[in-house]
Amino acid sequence: MKILLSESFEPLLYRQDRYLVLSGGAGSGKSEFSGRKLYYRCETEGHHRFLIMRKVRKTLADSVILVMRTILSDNGIAYEYNKSDRTISFLTVNGSLCSFLFEGMDDPEKIKSIKGITGIWLEEATEFTRDEFLQIDLRLREAGPLYHQIILSFNPDEAAGPWLKEMFFDRRDPSAFVHVSNVDDNPIRELREAYRARLDDLREKDEPFWKIYRLGLWAAQRGRIFNWDVSSLPRIKYDEIWYGGDFGYSIDPAAIVRIYRKADEFWLEELIYAKGLTNQALAARMTQAGIDQRSIIYFDSAEPKSIEEIRIAGFNAMPSDKGPDSVRSGIDTLKSKKIHIVEGSSNLINEANRYHWREDKSGRPMNEPVKFDDHLMDAIRYGIATHLKQGGYLGVVQHSVYPD
Repeated sequence: MKILLSESFEPLLYRQDRYLVLSGGAGSGKSEFSGRKLYYRCETEGHHRFLIMRKVRKTLADSVILVMRTILSDNGIAYEYNKSDRTISFLTVNGSLCSFLFEGMDDPEKIKSIKGITGIWLEEATEFTRDEFLQIDLRLREAGPLYHQIILSFNPDEAAGPWLKEMFFDRRDPSAFVHVSNVDDNPIRELREAYRARLDDLREKDEPFWKIYRLGLWAAQRGRIFNWDVSSLPRIKYDEIWYGGDFGYSIDPAAIVRIYRKADEFWLEELIYAKGLTNQALAARMTQAGIDQRSIIYFDSAEPKSIEEIRIAGFNAMPSDKGPDSVRSGIDTLKSKKIHIVEGSSNLINEANRYHWREDKSGRPMNEPVKFDDHLMDAIRYGIATHLKQGGYLGVVQHSVYPD
């Protein structure tokens, strides 16, 4: 059994507290540790049936499911992955059957019907509400021979998860163990160094961001740029449907958003948000996501080679408009429109909530955003600002369809 841990995380492998609260900065390794602990418990304790959750079901594949599949593969474990049921089953080296069940809060009644759970991991716990957490907590009240534990992993953003701060930090819960980590605790040197260089740069750009994502400490962001609402996608005939995209790979995720327009009103739907995708793999995911190859998709014009590879794969990829002051003018364009986020676009919601203006040393807002974890924000700006500037209202996209 191969379990890669840093000195900071290693003692947590044996903690049996009801709540293991993992608060940490970006790249600290808290999510990977959570997955490794669940695998360790399967191998050392025998039969387990773990429930692993994020708020929105469709975000599971590129986050927690990928983490668990990678851990099993790294250990040479043969497993069965049922994509439709979102379950992973495998036999431990001692022949015990273990299962990982992956769910979101899309259907709370389904969560209530799940039986025999021996442990729970909530990834991005700030996405959940206090009431949702309490309902999930009830699912782990059945008696059993092994200790029951809920792992909560998250970035300590006061605006996103005030209930977590109140419940586990502002007062001491004797049934909880709280661990705070940052990028220095990541056991993989290459990732540790790559993240650290970017995160250290945040101190000059935005102190609250630096505290949250570099130090792993609670802080509150100010100067939010957008206040878009979250709504269901109307079943109407849209004037245009097109896309915006941002390339990524190891540290940054590739991001694709679908843009719907009806008159002067827009809806944004997150389609892809995943690391480790080559351009060929991204094109394959675009096909799986049902992206219409006739529709324009705007990407960062600084990536001409990548745009050409997406075009070779059959998509109508186009460069965005970029130039002096294009970020600020693009934000101004977005702020002048009525825009909604489509329900279920979890990463998009998170990015929009933390996308905010830089501040000078006196705390006054500057006329530029903090450049950090804004991949979908960039994709949206490329898509809408470029499309409108190039005459989108004049029929650049020729077909009008209902949403799927």
